[in-house]
Amino acid sequence: MTNLVENVPTPRSFKAQTSLNLQKRGFPWTKISLQGTSYFQAPNRLAIRFNKVPGYMSGLPQAYAKVLNVGAWPEQYNATLGPPQTVNGHTDYTLVLTPKTGSSDRGVALVDPSNWTVEQVKWNLSGGVQLSMSENYTNVDRYRVPSSQQVSVHTPFATADGTATLRDYAVNVPISDEIFTQK
Repeated sequence: MTNLVENVPTPRSFKAQTSLNLQKRGFPWTKISLQGTSYFQAPNRLAIRFNKVPGYMSGLPQAYAKVLNVGAWPEQYNATLGPPQTVNGHTDYTLVLTPKTGSSDRGVALVDPSNWTVEQVKWNLSGGVQLSMSENYTNVDRYRVPSSQQVSVHTPFATADGTATLRDYAVNVPISDEIFTQK
C-alpha cells in the first residue's frame, strides 16, 4: 500500500474512507458492501476497520491488511527476484515472497519500475485461500496513494470478485496506537 518512488514522498500516516464491494461468483449469488476506514502509519503499520462485517467474514480485514502491508513484508518474508512480467503494456519486476517463519503464506508482487509502485499482488494463504489484487493510485497533495483495487478471492467454499475504493484522504495525521492493536 505504500509506494517506493524516490521523488514522491510517502506520507508518515494516512486515513481514508474505504469501500469494498464483493460479489460471489456461484450460487447463491450474494453481494456484500463493506464500508470503513483504512489507516496507515509509516513504516509498516496498516489496519482496515470495516463497519458491520458479517461473522463468516470476520478474518477478512486482518487478511486484507496483511497482504497489502508492503512495509511489513521485509520483516515477514524473504523476497527473491522472479522473471519479469508484462502488465498494462510495460514490464514489471516480480518479487517472490516466502515466509521467514513457519507460515504457509506465499506471495508474488509485481512492481512497476517507472514509479516503484506495487501494481499487483497474488497470495496463496493458509487454509487454501488465494487472493489476487491489482491497485491503482492517485495523488493527494504531493503524495501518491492507493485509489482503487480490483480483488479476486478464492476459498475452498466460495469465490468472489470485487472492487475497493479509497477516498477522502487525511495525510500525516495522528493515529492512535489502539487502531493497530484492535482485532
